[in-house]
Amino acid sequence: MAINRKITEKAFAKVNLGLDVLRRREDGYHEVKMVMQTIGICDILTFETSDEIEGVTLVSDVKGLPLDDSNLIVKAAKMMIEKYDIKQGVKISLEKNIPMAAGMAGGSSDAAATLRGINKLFGLGLRHEELCKIAVKIGADVPFCVFGGTYLAEGIGEKLTQLKDCPQCTVVVAKPKFGVSTKFVYENLHVETIENHPDMDVVIDCIQNGDLGAMAFNIENILENVTVREYPFINEIKEIMINQGAMNALMSGSGPTVFGLFDNKAKAERAAVELRNLDDVGDVFVTCFEDMSSDEVRKKAQITITTSHDGEEASSVVYDCVAVEKRGKIVVTYQDKDDENKKHTDNTLTLSDRCLEYSKRGNVNTDMRITPDEATSQIYRTEYGDIYIDIICHEFVLDEIADRIVLDMDYDLMQGDDKMSHCDMRIVIEYNI
Repeated sequence: MAINRKITEKAFAKVNLGLDVLRRREDGYHEVKMVMQTIGICDILTFETSDEIEGVTLVSDVKGLPLDDSNLIVKAAKMMIEKYDIKQGVKISLEKNIPMAAGMAGGSSDAAATLRGINKLFGLGLRHEELCKIAVKIGADVPFCVFGGTYLAEGIGEKLTQLKDCPQCTVVVAKPKFGVSTKFVYENLHVETIENHPDMDVVIDCIQNGDLGAMAFNIENILENVTVREYPFINEIKEIMINQGAMNALMSGSGPTVFGLFDNKAKAERAAVELRNLDDVGDVFVTCFEDMSSDEVRKKAQITITTSHDGEEASSVVYDCVAVEKRGKIVVTYQDKDDENKKHTDNTLTLSDRCLEYSKRGNVNTDMRITPDEATSQIYRTEYGDIYIDIICHEFVLDEIADRIVLDMDYDLMQGDDKMSHCDMRIVIEYNI
């Protein structure tokens, strides 16, 4: 069955709250130990598929950006399409906000967003851990970007340990107009001659203890040994930030971007003004750490549920509701009236690409889970006991178009040894009505 669908994904930038290089491996990669942190600057990727779209097409609002297989977005999309034998094509539109060649994992984050986007677009139902097995083949930072948040990264960056969310603060990001070659930085980092390494364990302990000041005091980046030597202007940016009240300032990744941590937003804004006056500074942002665990959108909406049993004429009910979208799931809550006792009942619907969960609390309590992957049960809890109905789902298609979400299902119901009945259901959620 063909899918016609359009969705968006955000690709967040990152900074390194400390970066150490332990050794150069025999395969040419470097063993690292670093804390990666998502910040609020993001690219926006829109994914679209239909019968008319063939292959992988990438368009962007940035002139001169490669749009062929050398772009990690295209590479990630093609890997997903080939691995999961996806027959339809996909068009990807990129709105670029993360500075390029900035040491902020812009390309890696775009690739990670593409993995998540293809997964969602075609309803593959893959967990982030499964996407990471593909991500590591694209680049060392891509697995972290699949998750986002606060992580310890080891190995070449693919061994991830989730940390507590970093204490919140204001972050000023300044990107010089020049770029830095990551390859050049690592080739000129003679790690065996460096005596003083960043103490990443102290930084991690500070984060786990929620001590922002101590964390800021201890952050270091070993790659500054190379990049700052070649580009002393990076130190000028750091000094301006600290003079304007930053708790500390550090180069992110291999550079040349510098970020400063501020516990006072007014000081951060003043630092940004001074930095924007420098001829050699391009982009300046005032942002914050992005808490991926609370990335949710809450909207008032209307939900329409249309059902038909055994081919009979369909009937519809409409409710005002609140819809909360969080990390690929939509949770809808609404009330209706129990006809038997005239009291209101509370209803909750949780939708994702691969599952619908429904609960109702009132005179009769209902719990239902429908997924195309397995046979499930619906439970009616009444004063006379529990009633179980088996559910076998044959079609499960979730479409998102602008402010409208549509879920179409058809499934069979069977109670005990009784005759099986067939149900067609459409759930429509409309925002901003």
